[in-house]
Amino acid sequence: MKRVLLTGASAGIGLLTAQLLCKKGHEVWGTGRTLAKLPTIERFHPVVLDLNDRHSIESGFGAALQDAGCFDVLINNAGAGVFGPLEGFPDEEFIAQFETLLLGPLRLIRLVLPDMRARGTGLIVNVSSLAGEFPLPFMAPYSMFKAALSAMSEGLGFELAHTGVRVIDVRPGDFATNFHDSTRRIGSELASEYQPNLIRAWHAIDQNMKRAKSSQAVADLLVAIVESKVRGPVQAVGDIFQAGIARLLVRSVRRSWVQWGIRKYYGLRRA
Repeated sequence: MKRVLLTGASAGIGLLTAQLLCKKGHEVWGTGRTLAKLPTIERFHPVVLDLNDRHSIESGFGAALQDAGCFDVLINNAGAGVFGPLEGFPDEEFIAQFETLLLGPLRLIRLVLPDMRARGTGLIVNVSSLAGEFPLPFMAPYSMFKAALSAMSEGLGFELAHTGVRVIDVRPGDFATNFHDSTRRIGSELASEYQPNLIRAWHAIDQNMKRAKSSQAVADLLVAIVESKVRGPVQAVGDIFQAGIARLLVRSVRRSWVQWGIRKYYGLRRA
């Protein structure tokens, strides 16, 4: 039995992961911004925690730790997306993405690490994204912070090599969750300046998500990692093209060709 702290447990990948972990006998302290949206299931302990609020992180973690005693696993899973021209991102939107996708997870890592190091064991799993390898048009902040989360995961893994604490970076592709439906669109005042590519990119993303498979595969992978059935430091998960062929091509061809492929994939026009 593992004691797991899991962010973003109210829906999508987080909810499926929480349900499966609990079913397998693990104890899960799952976080969400709203208590009412968190599930009521055996072995699940709801934690109100807002990754964009340092005080909420500290108080939520403190309450969960007092209840759990210690954590064997931290899964940084929560995320949110914003779609629009980078030029039109207000500072507050950019900072909010930074806090949700990178600074919030780092703050939790800082809180959980001292005890893990003292015990000489522990597991930190960061759910980043293949968008960190293939930047999404008009979702530049999301892509850049997911790439940074991946870099942070690998860098932290090197730093903890002597401690017994492992770090694994999970990079999902497109999966059917509520993430796309909850993605906010901004920069309407610049919409005419970025047409037709703004519409084309959104349409391509929308169609991809409509065809996306269930996120159960990601939840299955996360549970396998918790149970030490999967141990590699980087785990890509998605369809054979996204998680396999495309990643191989990125490493073997010129970046200009990669960018050409991304433009074609999203139907973007050049001047």
